[in-house]
Amino acid sequence: MDDKSLKITRNLKVGALDAEGDAELLNRCFVDNGYLSRLMDVDSPESIILGRTGSGKSALLYKIQSMAQKVVKLDPNDISVRFLEYSDIIQFFCALNINLDLFYKLLWRHVLTVEFLKLRYDIKNEFESRSFIDGLVSKFSRDVTKKKALEYFSEWGDRFWLDTDEQLRIITNKLESDTKSSIGTKYAGVALSLEGAKKLSDEDRVEIKQRASLVVNGLQIRKLNEVLDLLAEHSFDDPQKRFYILIDQLDEEWAGTETRVRFIRALIEEIKTFRRIRQTKIIAALRKDLLVLVFDMTRDSGFQEEKYESYLLELRWSPEELARLIEMRINEVFKSQYTKQLVNFDDVFPKARKGGGQTAMEFIVERTLRRPRDILQFVNESFAIAADRERISWRSLFAAEAQYSEKRLKSLKEEWGEVHPSFEDSVEVLRGLKATFTRSMIKDARLEDVMLSLYDNDNSDPCVAIVKKYYDGQGVKESDVLSSLLSCLYRIGAIGVKTGAMDTYIWCYVDQASVTRGEIKRVEHMKIHKMLYRALDVITDQREIFEAEDLD
Repeated sequence: MDDKSLKITRNLKVGALDAEGDAELLNRCFVDNGYLSRLMDVDSPESIILGRTGSGKSALLYKIQSMAQKVVKLDPNDISVRFLEYSDIIQFFCALNINLDLFYKLLWRHVLTVEFLKLRYDIKNEFESRSFIDGLVSKFSRDVTKKKALEYFSEWGDRFWLDTDEQLRIITNKLESDTKSSIGTKYAGVALSLEGAKKLSDEDRVEIKQRASLVVNGLQIRKLNEVLDLLAEHSFDDPQKRFYILIDQLDEEWAGTETRVRFIRALIEEIKTFRRIRQTKIIAALRKDLLVLVFDMTRDSGFQEEKYESYLLELRWSPEELARLIEMRINEVFKSQYTKQLVNFDDVFPKARKGGGQTAMEFIVERTLRRPRDILQFVNESFAIAADRERISWRSLFAAEAQYSEKRLKSLKEEWGEVHPSFEDSVEVLRGLKATFTRSMIKDARLEDVMLSLYDNDNSDPCVAIVKKYYDGQGVKESDVLSSLLSCLYRIGAIGVKTGAMDTYIWCYVDQASVTRGEIKRVEHMKIHKMLYRALDVITDQREIFEAEDLD
């Protein structure tokens, strides 16, 4: 296309950075990496979309929601999990250190069962709810194998149509009333609350804990097992009809960390359980680092992580797929002004550097963690810098890189704030270093400044924890602290590492997600990710700026 006929208008963007604000372009420029069909296949166990922030998890759910005929989307922000967290009875149980995993599983099993029934039978009110139950009772009342399932349906018959948060409140209130009945008149004066638990004597605490634990262990999980069997046999037996429940926003702070990880772990278990109903599928989107946190915090003696692998679908983008995404979007956003000709990336961005050098696309992709949000952000910054011009020059691209680099650093802080709340301090150990560096290049004074900053923090960051051990004389060496810092920076994506002289550099978003303590101790050579060059004042030469990374 003739360069002179193009003009980059002000506020031109190739899309919003979140799926919710990007619906129009998402519909027109969706890049299918093959994940969509695997997720929509009800016979495939892959149900948990795993990826970092901005990797396209919500976009996939949006696409499924627009394509499936029978689908409902659940948002944990709309489910009163905070009501659970702050309810007196839950705080009472937590104060007594009673395991509530079974209770959380019961909540999910009930909620998911109800949502599938609403989808299957279009239950919208009390009358339709009761009619459905009456039909089941009429058909299976003489079948003794369905007795417990029918009991459960009869108990909930007129309330299936209620909102999810109301269902949770009813179940929680029942837990409280059952607990009151279980502990009996002897403890009738005990308040089932956090304060009530604090006032118990050691002897009373032991007895009440035993009785309350029986209540949790006696929950109606067995009845719900039979409910699932009944639904599989009676309600979801048509191979032509498929039903989907989508769950997003699990990454958000809809509850405190402890409650949230327990609730998510229970959901993962229930996703496995519901596989027995063939024509249904529960699909949840989950950040990869949050899944690691969930497994770490809920790990029990019999836990085997490999049992969950078949349920996970990890999103990965190749440079070619990211390039295709940008090509499609550039053509789409210019359509309104230039409808007769195809506008592609090379019409807008600078030509490759002289002598067969790096292309603009390669330059941009190498400054991403290979996810759509990163590349959209860089291209948007480039358009903003080059507004009112015919095309983007290399000079404009460098200016956009500076803005983009600062935003990437800020985004990493937000993305990892829960796991590494002191990342902003930890990453300063890289400031002013050469792009490729060794441990010995990190000055003692710089490391000490970072360690003192971390020591002043009071949070759960593993880097803070090891620094406190170092200064408190708990047998930790300075080299151990540095290894911990480098391990965290690798996991976040700020650096790549080389474990042997003959090895290539490895990166968390291409190779392994984390490095072991032994591996990080063997590491001598490291590279700072190009996305952070400008934000961290990294010392580079011309070769390092344009040299292609050997990542694949």
